[in-house]
Amino acid sequence: MENGTQKIVLKHRNGQPLFRVNIFDNQEYVDFKISGKFNVEDEEGNVVIKNVKSSLKWRIKIKESKSGKYRYFLVLYESFNKEQAEQKLAQARKIDENAKIRVLGGDIYLDDRKVNNNTKYMITVGNFTTELEARRNIKSFQPEFLPRVERECVKLPEGQLEVFDAEYEKSAELANAVRIVPEDVQTKIKLFSIRSFNDLLQKDTYKDLVYNGTIEFRLDEHGNLMGISEIPLESYMKRVIFSEIGTDLPLEFSKSLAIVCRSEAMARIQHRNLGEPFDYTYTGETLRYYGEDFEDENIEKAVALTEGQVIYAESFVRDTPFHLICGGHTEDATIDGERYEGAYFTGRYDWKESVKEYADLSDETVVRKWILSRPDAWCNLKGRKIPDSLEIAKSYFRWEVDYSRQELEEVIRKKTGEDIGILFEIIPLVRGSSGRLLEIELIGSLRNYRIRGELAIREALAYERLPSSCFLVERELDETGTPISFTFVGAGQGHGVGMCKTGAAVMAMENYTFQQILEHYFEDCQIQSIYEVNLEK
Repeated sequence: MENGTQKIVLKHRNGQPLFRVNIFDNQEYVDFKISGKFNVEDEEGNVVIKNVKSSLKWRIKIKESKSGKYRYFLVLYESFNKEQAEQKLAQARKIDENAKIRVLGGDIYLDDRKVNNNTKYMITVGNFTTELEARRNIKSFQPEFLPRVERECVKLPEGQLEVFDAEYEKSAELANAVRIVPEDVQTKIKLFSIRSFNDLLQKDTYKDLVYNGTIEFRLDEHGNLMGISEIPLESYMKRVIFSEIGTDLPLEFSKSLAIVCRSEAMARIQHRNLGEPFDYTYTGETLRYYGEDFEDENIEKAVALTEGQVIYAESFVRDTPFHLICGGHTEDATIDGERYEGAYFTGRYDWKESVKEYADLSDETVVRKWILSRPDAWCNLKGRKIPDSLEIAKSYFRWEVDYSRQELEEVIRKKTGEDIGILFEIIPLVRGSSGRLLEIELIGSLRNYRIRGELAIREALAYERLPSSCFLVERELDETGTPISFTFVGAGQGHGVGMCKTGAAVMAMENYTFQQILEHYFEDCQIQSIYEVNLEK
């Protein structure tokens, strides 16, 4: 086990911590245009082209590249509690004696002030050269653990990049990275025809992206171009709030979301993307960060009025997850189905008061009645006049997904690698406080198979994933009693932990303050500004 807590000193701009977000990769070249004055810098921040004011398109292209080196491993368990992690390590070593604890995060400093401690203990095993090789070892640790594959960059890709304007009046060749640094952080950079793969259409699509702040171009794992947005925290929050919920929502909701997103960003520093040249990705792995142009007065005000504010618990910033719509009850913060001691909050009825008849959603009789009804809840949008941004949530308060038996059997084979034969039944074994399933058993003609973890359950029973794991299973049977089809009847979308964005928005529409909203979802809120706090005093 690695010992000691590391000291992490945050880079900052005008007192605000800087975050680096991977916004695209796998590009052969990138054309861009900037609306204001900027510098071109090398990897170390040295200026190579100064005070550029150009209406021309510019291009970044690769002169030569050399791939980096990556390793893959399994994460078996994570905890903020060292003793609990050590207990789990003893269990893991009964399966593989090479399991170890890796310490992530540490004491976080901003401008000589300690603003957080996010030390986390992660049990890992394996040193694989490919993701596939790592995945082949997952079953060895089930059902005792819920392994996932993680990757670490051991050696960054290297190469030579060229940047030049459309008339080739200004140009430079730089090793490894080209940084485009606007004079004003609000200056917009437009990136043209960025390619991505559309899973639904099964083809490449192209889209213009708009970001503000510094953009760094460097080589990705395949030797193609990646883009990294380097942005101060408060500017980061504006785009995150827009990306997470859209525009035209109440100010008090936007303020509550700003605090929750800021807390999550600060809480997860150096917990993911190990060895990479960025902190987070744009996809929602931590916070969504989309390259669309937008304007919203309430988002601007919300970030300004809550500047630096996060939710503290003792000497650390709370990790404050959120989700689109809980379905009427949020879930306990758990890891591997166990209480998540670093989170300090439990699931609760998403309404002014709890209803006794739905007090125990871990009970199958109660949860059946719950799912088949539309109880009063902040996130029940029926009959409410709502902004366009909330329309997507309407279809998730209660939902249905249908499969023929053969379809579902094929999905299960592909997702789990298990052939259970004819699927007869899906048995619920453990539910959380919101009714979300944490463990199920598939009853098959060849074998039975247990699945643990809400996300693992959702992914195993759908082409992509079910909206949530709070569901009932209805079967249509033939004359012999063999299932013809399975229907999942469910509630909510997402993991259900933390703040229900839909419920919080409705609370704001009904004149609740951001403090009341946060207190509803995260008990005993202690809201403080990272620009004022010093945990060493």
